Amino acid sequence: MNRSRYSDIRIEIRLFSYFEKYLPDPESADNSCYLDIKEKATVREVLSELGVPLDIPKVIILNNEQGCLEGVLKNGDNLTIIPPMAGG
Repeated sequence: MNRSRYSDIRIEIRLFSYFEKYLPDPESADNSCYLDIKEKATVREVLSELGVPLDIPKVIILNNEQGCLEGVLKNGDNLTIIPPMAGG
């Protein structure tokens, strides 16, 4: 994701727990950053470009609703990725 090449679509992404290490700046205070992406990019494409393993289970939240890997991102979207909760 070359920030200067994709200037039309900007999203905010938040990665939590063991996913935060895939942020461009893993030391980000709030586990988030803004990304400029290509038009019609999917959640899968963005996560892949960040290096997030697609085979690890994850909860995808897009604009405060459940999302999916094939969701198409639009300007101003908020994407949150968290690991699934475990309990017993």
